[in-house]
Amino acid sequence: MKLRLVLIALLTVPLLGAAPLNCAGVVAPGLAYPDPTGRWMGAELTLCDRLAAHLHRSSTRFTPILQSSDAPPPLDGDDVLFLPQQAIPKGFRAGPLLTDDYEAILVPASSRARSAADLAGRPICVEPGSPEEQALAAYFGAHHWTLQEFVFQEVDEMHDAYLAGRCEAIVSPVSLLVGLRGNADGGHQADRILPDHLGANPIVIAIPIDQPALAGALRE
Repeated sequence: MKLRLVLIALLTVPLLGAAPLNCAGVVAPGLAYPDPTGRWMGAELTLCDRLAAHLHRSSTRFTPILQSSDAPPPLDGDDVLFLPQQAIPKGFRAGPLLTDDYEAILVPASSRARSAADLAGRPICVEPGSPEEQALAAYFGAHHWTLQEFVFQEVDEMHDAYLAGRCEAIVSPVSLLVGLRGNADGGHQADRILPDHLGANPIVIAIPIDQPALAGALRE
């Protein structure tokens, strides 16, 4: 994570005024996630607050974005976005890498699978047409393993199927798998993320093209 380099760069940025700094970013444990009291916390919130302080902005506003949603990210005056690189909207430029939220596989604690190879021919929950499905198919194809997909159109339905034991594994960005494992009423905290990295999912910091001061703040 390049958070330290970003914050060093902020020291040389001219003031932008007292307007609030509007940030929006993907929801994921460690990046942006509500704590038990409902307060949003994580690296995205921390960076947004520190950036606002260095730019002498009066406050911050954070808008959460679901990675599993097909809806476009909000663009109503946003100054900073934290999004997968492939999802950066028109009018924004990608800046430093925040983290690689790579595509991964989660299996139940009772599973004998220790790697993706052990899931050849076994039902794997995945969303059709998603980057996760593409990464899964490419990974299994490259290793010449038999792939049996258990597909769902709704992400919540897919999660419920995995938690109910209807498929032997589920594929998603690793941060979402951590969230799924931790939010299942404590019954799946021992589930294991397999060591296979199916594909990169870089979460980057992006700012509007027409804001050169912010561009300078995020320059390495």
